[in-house]
Amino acid sequence: MSTLHPNRNDDDARPRAGTIIWGGLAMVIGLLVLAGELTGLVLDPVLVFMVLLISTGAALIVGGILSMNRRP
Repeated sequence: MSTLHPNRNDDDARPRAGTIIWGGLAMVIGLLVLAGELTGLVLDPVLVFMVLLISTGAALIVGGILSMNRRP
């Protein structure tokens, strides 16, 4: 057990919002690449990157605010 958070139990550990969001981003990129290979879908990579970057940043900010409100 860590000495940084002596009151937290390992059973109470929840996945961090950042972990979920970055994992979701990796899945979306993988699905876009797969869809492009299977269907011949052509997307502007700069536009896709900008949309993914903005949506990931917004999700990280919202996740941080929500987790800040849940802390005792």
